[in-house]
Amino acid sequence: MRAADALTLNPAAGLARKAAPLTLDLSGIAKGYGVDRLAETALGHGLTRALCSIDGEVRALGRRADDSPWCVGIDAPDAGHRRGSHSILMLEDGAVATSGDYRHFVEVRGTRLSHTINPLTQAPLLEAPASVTVMAQSCMMADAMATALMVFGPDRGRVLAEAQGLSALFIRRDGTVTGTGHFSETETA
Repeated sequence: MRAADALTLNPAAGLARKAAPLTLDLSGIAKGYGVDRLAETALGHGLTRALCSIDGEVRALGRRADDSPWCVGIDAPDAGHRRGSHSILMLEDGAVATSGDYRHFVEVRGTRLSHTINPLTQAPLLEAPASVTVMAQSCMMADAMATALMVFGPDRGRVLAEAQGLSALFIRRDGTVTGTGHFSETETA
């Protein structure tokens, strides 16, 4: 059976049928899109306070039950696979997504190759920031822009983020942090 025949979709009925073993790859902006769909489903069932997430892509609906904003951790990029927070973001009625290569990369002859591909060179990023976090109204937009800003890098990416009115947090490998919008007060050397 061809992979294309393993899944039959019936959008009108809201159904999907699997005919064979199947793996879905939620790379690119699929996670952001999926989070937005989760949020829309929650709203459709009358939920006005929810935190929806798929693998770190997050969208907040309203505020928590105690009327405080949702607390969302921004990972400290650590290629050693230790989990820790760089900072905590207070989020309400918005989305946040982070792109980075601190978990998914390969080293070839001492050179780190990112899992993110530069569409201009058609090769892995070589001088990417460790991570880029973006806040937006939709998680799909936050996800897409975080990846785009990774490709642009912290200097050109910051110019683009400012031109688009985005809140973006750039963390470089040397620990330098710069931000735009909501993150502009978080700059450190």
